Amino acid sequence: MFEAVGFDLGETLIEYEGVALDWQREYPGALASMASLWGGCLNSAQIEAGSAVLRRYNTRLTPRTQEVDCATVFAELLCALGAPGEDALPLLDPAADAFFSVFRRRARAFSDVAASLAALRAAATPVGVLTDVPYGMPRELVLEDLSAAGLDVLASSTLTSVEVGLRKPNPGGFRALAGRCGCSPTAMLYVGNEQKDILGAKATGMVAALVWRDASPAPTWGQDLTLASLEWLVPVVLGR
Repeated sequence: MFEAVGFDLGETLIEYEGVALDWQREYPGALASMASLWGGCLNSAQIEAGSAVLRRYNTRLTPRTQEVDCATVFAELLCALGAPGEDALPLLDPAADAFFSVFRRRARAFSDVAASLAALRAAATPVGVLTDVPYGMPRELVLEDLSAAGLDVLASSTLTSVEVGLRKPNPGGFRALAGRCGCSPTAMLYVGNEQKDILGAKATGMVAALVWRDASPAPTWGQDLTLASLEWLVPVVLGR
């Protein structure tokens, strides 16, 4: 029996329907959404300049374990797009909102999530979330996604890579999650859908579960168990 359960967020609890995992396909529309703040119409050179900044911070293209905050990314983006004015600081927050709105329109919880979380709560098992966010996405937008997916119950126990300053598989974030859940990492189960989830959890002493909803064979990344659905999670947690 485990004292607590940790989860990854994107593609583990929440899916962003119709959005490619590396986001590159959506770059032009997201940049245009930013430029609409100052009535700008981007040319091909500006779109490429902005896309080059985004590719540099895209962790699916260039993995990193140290996190970068939103202000750093969007200050560079605004400069690349030629945002008007000597001081673009007032545009940082609305620019980030405009950019991320393109990707967050279709956030919803997987069908096996609500019942699993309810069963864990009924068993008095603490639950937490450790999620890597793209491009330093602010915490308030992550919480909005949780709310849109009907998962407000996880808001207070969610940690983002920006808050801990580290990205998976760095074990620092996993240790912070265990602390948030009030237990030792070795008493905790962590559930994710990517190799970095498994590697980070194992490096901290957690038991690692890979949730693999795909019909294709699950990869072997060193996970302790593989779940085709979260409906199998509660019997595992309770040792049944």
